Amino acid sequence: MLLLLAITVSWVLNAAGMILPWLFGSMIATFLFIRFATKDFYYPKWLGNVGIFVIGFEIGSTFTVDALHEMAGEMANIIIITFLIIGLSLGLSTIFMKLTKCTPETALLSSVPGALSQMLILAEEDKKADLLLVTITQMSRIIMVVILVPLIASFFTADSGTAAVAEDQGPLLTEMLDPSLLLILAGAFVLMYLLKLIKFPVPFMLGPIIAMLIWNITTGHHFSLNIEFMNIAQVLFGIRIGIQISSLLYQLNSRMIVSMLIQNTLLIFGTLLIVGVYQMFTDHSFNNLFLSAAPGGIGQLIIVAVEMGADIAMISSYHIFRIFFIILFVTPVVSYYLKYRRRKHSET
Repeated sequence: MLLLLAITVSWVLNAAGMILPWLFGSMIATFLFIRFATKDFYYPKWLGNVGIFVIGFEIGSTFTVDALHEMAGEMANIIIITFLIIGLSLGLSTIFMKLTKCTPETALLSSVPGALSQMLILAEEDKKADLLLVTITQMSRIIMVVILVPLIASFFTADSGTAAVAEDQGPLLTEMLDPSLLLILAGAFVLMYLLKLIKFPVPFMLGPIIAMLIWNITTGHHFSLNIEFMNIAQVLFGIRIGIQISSLLYQLNSRMIVSMLIQNTLLIFGTLLIVGVYQMFTDHSFNNLFLSAAPGGIGQLIIVAVEMGADIAMISSYHIFRIFFIILFVTPVVSYYLKYRRRKHSET
């Protein structure tokens, strides 16, 4: 019933010309279902992961040899943008701490963008961190990104290079069905399992991305997914986000709501300002740069990029680099800093 309702609402929104109709439609349908039908239902986690898996293939299909050459030339921009956005996020943690009256540990862990699982692990380990507030703040940022970023991005159009990128993706999957394509699927499952085994974040997305990347480089026969696959992926993923939204609403109070709205709005519009200034020094369109810099989960932002006709390869490369940077550098530094604070507090 929920799936049928999600598809129906999404179809209506699509016919009405709404931004991201299949994602928003499934989120709205899920909220209405829980509110007016029943809370007593089970939505398997693997269904949401199937949506993420499909999105991973779409991202991977954009990583052609030409796109990788362009990305290598973008490395300086990727590093600078990553530092600026993470710096902005950590700077806003001071404002968040004053608004919520929370501990510095809570404010810090609530502010790092695009690192929900890592920050929750640190929050569980630190007794001075409020796990509930960290969880809700990180989740609310994802929700606000899903709502605000498409609205902002819709005011801008992608540059002429976007069309070239879209054309270079090759034929649709259904136009070149071949048994050899099963190698991509098998490779994606193996990589996903290995990444999950070492507890790497978003394995269900990175597995197919890497598998498609290897396929494109080794064969040169690249292709893109049919839009129907992406619509199904958005519905499956949107239902999961809708469930998360519904569960969070009952845990919020007015102070938390106002504080999170202020922090996340400042973060998004601070990103807007950074991109506006940075764009003057590059040849990229505002839309591509903004989606590349926007704080939030890679899955949500890639869906926005597909809908807006933006450069998926460029945008995903920025966010994948941010994921690696947060895991390999930011998370250890934050962990060390919190341990230092705990040790210093125990000594006093």
